[in-house]
Amino acid sequence: MSSEILIRRYIMPRTPLFLSDLCCCERLALWSVRCLINRYRLPFCAETRTTDGMYPMSFRSVLDAAERSFSYAEAYLKENGQIKLNVNPPGAQNLTEVEERFIQVIQIVQNQGYQEAFAVLDGIYPDHTLQGYLVAALALVADCMSGIGHWLPLPERKSTGAGALSSLVRWRDTRPEDVRVLWPRESSLKADAQVMH
Repeated sequence: MSSEILIRRYIMPRTPLFLSDLCCCERLALWSVRCLINRYRLPFCAETRTTDGMYPMSFRSVLDAAERSFSYAEAYLKENGQIKLNVNPPGAQNLTEVEERFIQVIQIVQNQGYQEAFAVLDGIYPDHTLQGYLVAALALVADCMSGIGHWLPLPERKSTGAGALSSLVRWRDTRPEDVRVLWPRESSLKADAQVMH
């Protein structure tokens, strides 16, 4: 598949995104990336036996490697006289274009592989060395998220859970009438109610 087709497939015209537009998996991905780039890391919690908020302690070395890879990317940008990665602090509500692309890369790595990930970054960072650092870091984040059961759906999906409908508005080529919504069945709701009594 050509680079032009890949870019058209994954990069839609940009409309401003906010945290409320993202599903929970995308929010976790964004929060993880922001924390790693801004070096805001949470220590090990003895009660939950997790590190960095959500990840088991065994993931710490993988997250350290992702943080190093982001650091190499920022050092490379600095050496070449470019501005640092345009990533917000962890609590910011709006998303930058760089953050949107990073989420797309994580989606692609989890669902399809690496070739398309480079095509997504090409529009904002055409340098292949820099792309290598960024894809390596984002792939490590994607692996950690997969390890705790968080998979980012690709935007071209045709089925969705009812709770994710609000996040579909950002994909301009998705028409609501074409999306099959997976609403809970009435029989399963009754079964759940009986279990709760």
